[in-house]
Amino acid sequence: MVDLFFFDAHNWQAAYAAVGSVVLCLLAFHCLPRQLAKCNLYMFISSILYINIGGSMDFWFTADESCVPGGPAFDYTYYNTYASLVGSVTGSIGIALFQALMGDWNFRTVFWVTTVIGIVAASFDMVIIARWNLAMGISDKAFYMFGDAVIGNCLGMFGLMPMLVLTSKLVPKGLEATTYALLAGFQNFGGVVSSQLGVFASQWAGIKTTQEGGQQCNFDNLNILVFVCHVALP
Repeated sequence: MVDLFFFDAHNWQAAYAAVGSVVLCLLAFHCLPRQLAKCNLYMFISSILYINIGGSMDFWFTADESCVPGGPAFDYTYYNTYASLVGSVTGSIGIALFQALMGDWNFRTVFWVTTVIGIVAASFDMVIIARWNLAMGISDKAFYMFGDAVIGNCLGMFGLMPMLVLTSKLVPKGLEATTYALLAGFQNFGGVVSSQLGVFASQWAGIKTTQEGGQQCNFDNLNILVFVCHVALP
């Protein structure tokens, strides 16, 4: 209903998502064992604070010369097919690396390492947006493979696996399926909140992805947006 009546009012959508998050977290502490509720709160906040600005990034990477002068201008075959294929492979590698290297680590260390890897991947995106990779003699397509869009799949597995293991140790006996469904719902809602905040943040940063109505594309603050959403907040 909120999306229906406030489709273009992203500030209202962000406020609704924030209020809904607070209410659901309070209900979780009321209904779940306290230790499990704390674990769920951490995972929920983690999914929110890695704010999804994929829309702005997609437009910047694929926009033509008239919108982003000197930009990568990736074709959709490369951007949607080849990069996604490599991302799927890195996701599988992430599972294998977790089982081989991190299986005996404590959860806090794993979460710290995951956060650091995410920041490093976002730093590659910041470098390509600033066009520093060209100054180093590295093409956009080669450098993009080290960024968040590809390494992010591996990172996602690093973050997901310890969360699943930790949750499996905390769920009440006999309620495994119900608890997992509830926690999965929280994570999905966290992704929705992250996307809503990403749209609001892009609007706040003045990102313009089209040239409609005589307006020019504007990605001047994209690097700052990436830093805030993918480096500072996580």
